[in-house]
Amino acid sequence: MRKAKVIKIANLSLRLLIIGATLWYLYDQLIASEKFQTLRELLAERLNDPRHLGIILLAIVLMPVNLFLESVKWQFQIRNLEKVKLNKAFTAVLSGISVSMFMPNRVGDYLGRVFILEKASHIKGVLLTMIGSLAQLLVTLVIGGVALLFFLPMTDYFSANNQWLYSAVLVLILVLISAGVFIYFNINLLYVIVKSLFPGKSKVILPYIEVFNYFKHKQLAYILGLSVLRYGVFSLQFILFFWAFELPLTYPEAIMLVGVSYLFITLIPTVALSELGVRGSVSIFLFSIWLQSQQLVFDGFEVSVFAASSAVWLVNIVVPALLGVFFVYRLKFFRRENGSS
Repeated sequence: MRKAKVIKIANLSLRLLIIGATLWYLYDQLIASEKFQTLRELLAERLNDPRHLGIILLAIVLMPVNLFLESVKWQFQIRNLEKVKLNKAFTAVLSGISVSMFMPNRVGDYLGRVFILEKASHIKGVLLTMIGSLAQLLVTLVIGGVALLFFLPMTDYFSANNQWLYSAVLVLILVLISAGVFIYFNINLLYVIVKSLFPGKSKVILPYIEVFNYFKHKQLAYILGLSVLRYGVFSLQFILFFWAFELPLTYPEAIMLVGVSYLFITLIPTVALSELGVRGSVSIFLFSIWLQSQQLVFDGFEVSVFAASSAVWLVNIVVPALLGVFFVYRLKFFRRENGSS
């Protein structure tokens, strides 16, 4: 009984800590931030304009679509470990976004999800969740790499006189994409590699690593397909906000800039507290290069670009994190079953 009481207190303490930290973060970023006040004013201005209202509403409506696709993907990933209903998978995704506010590159997303599991191993749950993240990273790498090949000729460093440098980058991108595809579709090789490298600890490690044997190529392709759909959704949101803030981009140009932006944002280590600044800085830097290459003059483009990137962050990160706070209270960080975590 004493152990059960300690576990109950520990779970309650962690839940309250996460909820409090998330609410503080939202206050710091949304209420105390001058930048957000600017974004709020620009959004209010656009929402009062019939020309932009429909575009912004469509971008907002795509938010639950994005979350739904991620929920379906995670439900599929975890099904061989524990059967999870779709509504529970949806709350797990929201909880993960809340928990991820305090860890580099939102790795806390894994923890926020797996602690919703009733009986399955948390460690195995994290490893299975990582497969979906690897699929999303692969999609970002492929699309971002291709977009980068179109973007680089716009910069001074990759002019016509530096074809050798462009060729080197092309080869590097192809190698990275090929390696990523090979690793993803042969994820079960990790089981063989770990078994060979740590023969003395096989009994301890292999029961967890065996989860990489759960998926055949067909299942991995399905997870990858859902990741492509998700990428399409949140990329379209970014493009819609570009247009809502009247940035002069055609659809192909917007796809290119969004692809490169997400590639850089993914590769740059961040924590949630600095992510908004990184997103804005990357987008402004890339957009300034594009303007220069097109010999266009766009006064105050920094504000519009920052507003567009911030709006995507607000819709896809802040709002789900706030909703996820209501489900963090269900997470079970500690359980009485000795072998379940």
